[in-house]
Amino acid sequence: MGLFHKFKKDKASERVNEAAMLFCPESDCNKVLWQMEELFNMEHTDHGNSITLRQGDMEIGFLVISPEGDSDNARYAKDQLQGVAGYVYHNQTPLADIKRNLFYHLRQCKSLIQIIYSFNSTSSMETKEKEEQVRGPIFSVTDRLEGVVTFGDGMVLQNGRGQVILDKEGKSEMEFYMPAELPVPEDWAKDAPYESVERRNKSVELMREKHVYVSPWLPLLWENAEKEGRTAEEVCARAAALLIVSLYSECRLGDHLSYEKAREFVAPIIESYGAETYFSPKEKEYLDNPDSTEKEQIQFAWQYENLWVMEWALGLTDDLFWPDRICDVPGSVRLLKDYPTMETLLAAAKLRSRKELLGQADLIYRLHWACVDARVMGMACPEKLEEGVVMERHRALFWLAGCDGMCPWDDVDLST
Repeated sequence: MGLFHKFKKDKASERVNEAAMLFCPESDCNKVLWQMEELFNMEHTDHGNSITLRQGDMEIGFLVISPEGDSDNARYAKDQLQGVAGYVYHNQTPLADIKRNLFYHLRQCKSLIQIIYSFNSTSSMETKEKEEQVRGPIFSVTDRLEGVVTFGDGMVLQNGRGQVILDKEGKSEMEFYMPAELPVPEDWAKDAPYESVERRNKSVELMREKHVYVSPWLPLLWENAEKEGRTAEEVCARAAALLIVSLYSECRLGDHLSYEKAREFVAPIIESYGAETYFSPKEKEYLDNPDSTEKEQIQFAWQYENLWVMEWALGLTDDLFWPDRICDVPGSVRLLKDYPTMETLLAAAKLRSRKELLGQADLIYRLHWACVDARVMGMACPEKLEEGVVMERHRALFWLAGCDGMCPWDDVDLST
């Protein structure tokens, strides 16, 4: 009786072919290639717009494509860049801050790297192991180029550390995400005063700490902190006017008082401060109009936010909190209650330096841009910022800091 030996044949090796796409902010394809050559210690050769890495049976090909021009490749790159940004924009994730900042990052991306990789495999386990080996250098390239990479069907977007930024289910492995910090052109601020650039840099640094992205090319505030700004008398008068306008609006809007009753309520306060001449033309027109609309009353009720900033500027409070909520309205009224006349208010005032006011004005300008840009895109404001509060602070701080040529209150430019 013979013995039958069953020899298990080795499974035939199969060639696995996969693809990935990498989106990066660098627009110069040659610079992209040079960074990759440097990363992998490769000698520079004139190999067009591609690089191939080989190790054993594993091979990774990188093809760098610019979306500029009318070639088929350029149109393809443009479609892919627009497509991935659109995918993020329409992703129904509750992670609004990650989604918005990832969208910003993808809008910055100026080149596409198409990646084709392949290796031999005899089993699913070997495929998985080699897949991990291949992804290592791909993630290294992504990290070096400050890009975003997606494998296979493009439904999962990852950073250079392999972390999932956002997937098709709206999930992420990250607590927060920030776009790459793009360098500004060398001549961007060559004529600007040092203090203007320094203010901008401090604002951007704080905003990055708060995970709020702003365009790096926003204008600078050129005002000189050493030049004379608003006087304590001006700021005290503005605070008194804002208190009166706000209280009057609350009487009309919240308590539904008649015009006569509301004016009767604020009359003693006007007299106590001698505030008849403190109001701006628009405020005076509003106070003198018995037929103001609800919309106007709501608009002027927001002046409590400006009042709070004036009280901060006068040193009556140190709490210029992150503008993600309205101010303490009763608290703002109480702060001035102890100083019911211009004399007592001036005696208590310790006006902050113009340098400090300009620093806060620069910051709020950039925060306002972030709010407006998010709204224009149909997205939520970053880090729970309250746009109404931010806008009013923009008004107050620009006036206080003497931006726009020390313009009158009604003429403060709130554009971003």
